Amino acid sequence: MNEFCGTASSVEISSKKSGAYMYRLQLEKDVQRLQQQLEEEMELHAILENAFENNAIKPPRASHLPHRIQELFCNIALLESAVLKLEREFISLHFQVSQERNERRLAEYHWRHSSQSLFVCSDILKTPAVMEVGSEFSQPLDVEKLTREVQTEDLWGNPNQLSEEMVRCMKNIFISLADSTAPLKSSASETQYSSLSPCGHLSNSSIWSLSERSIMSSWVQSPQLDLQYNSEVLAAENTCDPYRVQGKLSWVDIGSYGLAIEVSWMSVGRKQLEYAAGALRRFRTLVEQLAKVNPVHLSCREKLAFWINLYNALMMHAYLAYGVPRSDLKLYSLMQKAAYTVGGHSFSAAAIEYVILKMKPPAHRPQIALLLALHKLKVLDEQQKAAIDSFEPLVAFGLSCGMYSSPAVRIYTASNVMEELQEAQRDFIRASVGVSSKGRLLVPKMLHCFAKGFIDDANLAVWISHYLPPHQAAFVEECISKRRQCLLSSRNCGILPFDSRFRYLFLPEQI
Repeated sequence: MNEFCGTASSVEISSKKSGAYMYRLQLEKDVQRLQQQLEEEMELHAILENAFENNAIKPPRASHLPHRIQELFCNIALLESAVLKLEREFISLHFQVSQERNERRLAEYHWRHSSQSLFVCSDILKTPAVMEVGSEFSQPLDVEKLTREVQTEDLWGNPNQLSEEMVRCMKNIFISLADSTAPLKSSASETQYSSLSPCGHLSNSSIWSLSERSIMSSWVQSPQLDLQYNSEVLAAENTCDPYRVQGKLSWVDIGSYGLAIEVSWMSVGRKQLEYAAGALRRFRTLVEQLAKVNPVHLSCREKLAFWINLYNALMMHAYLAYGVPRSDLKLYSLMQKAAYTVGGHSFSAAAIEYVILKMKPPAHRPQIALLLALHKLKVLDEQQKAAIDSFEPLVAFGLSCGMYSSPAVRIYTASNVMEELQEAQRDFIRASVGVSSKGRLLVPKMLHCFAKGFIDDANLAVWISHYLPPHQAAFVEECISKRRQCLLSSRNCGILPFDSRFRYLFLPEQI
């Protein structure tokens, strides 16, 4: 009897243990299931939050998501891609319509006023104002020669040649719309800005901030350094200087910029107007060929030269179509509106500069940098494939946004693009850097911001001297040495503010 009771008791205890084990096992399974469900919910929350914050168009790759949610994400991604494509097509069509409208106005204006010998085309091109060209750097205009230079044969099979021809054509249009017969301006008149300046031109006072103006005035107020005038190095006051500012002593030799053609104001006669109307139609045939170009298959050098040329042509085209913007905010808006269709995709000027060419936000233009930070540019994955492989700093000297402090426009070839960019850097330094009457090296803000990436201010003058001719480099060293002896200032370089007035410089092509 005792044995039976003991056996029954052990069976009961065993069953209780077995029941507790099963209950515990079930609880552990429930906990694991709830934990997995929680992780899935957290991952879904993270995906949704990321999509909301970054406005992502890529569908999530989480395979454990419910099929209904995955299908919803795919549909949203397709819709966003379609909307983005339609937006770009709308902008491109708007740009083409504006171009065609301007061409029609050119023709109508010509026929209405064919008896007049001089026309002002501000109403035709919708620019704020179009006056006289800065003829100090201009050369005699041969419209018939320009007409012969523009070719319209199919070039889409050679994208680089097509981009080169686009720059050449737009350059000729700008030069043809410029009054190259205007009398030469004196140095005195050049430093004073007319009250008849175009609306798109910003006055000096509006361009330079209070701190920048105080820097300018400090050059005048600082102690005078007795510089011995060297006619072999320093030029006379009436010498052509494309980057002249008050208090800057110009070089005798500014390199290839001494042959540059400047277009800062434009006025046209009947002959120029006829050429511009025809050239714009021919230019449109070049733009239409871009739709057949596939930039993805280009080599690194070919991409670099192609996109630099295309950017410069697009910016010039945008000024003709939309006019000269009055502020950096409107300029950024213009760069987003102006676009070309390349290989079936629309590329705006802003996307070309900051996505395709991978340029960094311009530190010398803080408003543009702020706008880029607030409004991130988005392009499709297919468009990203057309971008250059890596950031190339020298591209800064190849892009011209049509402002007084911008580098000159030149045509870049795929075979020599890196050498040409190095040449563009050297030519810009030679033309834009100068010495003040106080013996201080004057450096453009754009160049200063470019150099800050790899050199400190203490060695800036030495770095710049490497790009100057030997006699100019020796003169700079002499000035710095004298300043140190006189204990005038620890800073041997003055920074020239970025000047946003409209102006293009065109360098002659090398034969």
